[in-house]
Amino acid sequence: MKEIILITGNNGMLAKEAIKILSSNYEVRTLTTQKKKVNNKSIFYWDISKKLLDPKALKNCKHIIHLAGYSILKRWTTKNKNKMYESRIKGAELLFNKCRELNIKPKTFISASAMGIYGLKAKGEKNENSNIGTDWVAQMAKDWENAANAFKKLESRVVKMRISLLLSKKFPLIKYNLLSTKLGVAPIIGSKKNIINWIHLKDAARFIQEAIQEEKYEGSYNLATENSVSQYELINIIKKQACPFAVIITIPNFLLKLVLGEREAILNVKLKLVVDKLINTGFKYNYHTLEEVIE
Repeated sequence: MKEIILITGNNGMLAKEAIKILSSNYEVRTLTTQKKKVNNKSIFYWDISKKLLDPKALKNCKHIIHLAGYSILKRWTTKNKNKMYESRIKGAELLFNKCRELNIKPKTFISASAMGIYGLKAKGEKNENSNIGTDWVAQMAKDWENAANAFKKLESRVVKMRISLLLSKKFPLIKYNLLSTKLGVAPIIGSKKNIINWIHLKDAARFIQEAIQEEKYEGSYNLATENSVSQYELINIIKKQACPFAVIITIPNFLLKLVLGEREAILNVKLKLVVDKLINTGFKYNYHTLEEVIE
């Protein structure tokens, strides 16, 4: 019999890619907040705010992958911040409480986290032992990982993914920059020195697959390639592919702040993720460079 995996956040890009990869060797179940999508076979209902989770979703479950999270790109209103926190931390807590209540002990609990754990204003190189930031995004990520760690009480192996920018050729950052550059304009958002820490969507999904299959994976991992780039390097890579004669224009920070408010910090990244732990664990990338992503 195939082992059963339960995945939250099934509408997200990473969850969809993980489902594709895992479905051939595992029975994959997902949780949804939309009752019309429920079939009580592979898709089950949950409501975090009401602490509702269909027990049938957890029956004989061997692995849980918690990817649910209200988008950090939404406006940072108090209401939206509460949704972001609830979907991540309260979602993990609900999963843990239901497992304990039903005496279910998953072999593996894999949780999304974020590179934002190091702080929105963080600078320099950051590995998994670096200090955690003090802003609200960093504290939310810290609580997220702590909620995942609760599964150790159920003797689960816990893996936490400090995810960088997930990329594929269809991802808006690549797709629209390619389109704009083909039309002769190559935009740089904010400072040309801003750092883009990234990993291909398929590699991130493969990490989830390996983290389930290989017990050597445990703890927190910076999920990125070793080849981060600056905004300036990104645009030049795209120019070579799309239109070498495109004119580079810079969208200044004051315009970003005008449009995005506090959220401009997400784009003005000054830190570089160190991925030695990921590489030393034995993970192999299929996509090492942005040239490979674009081609």
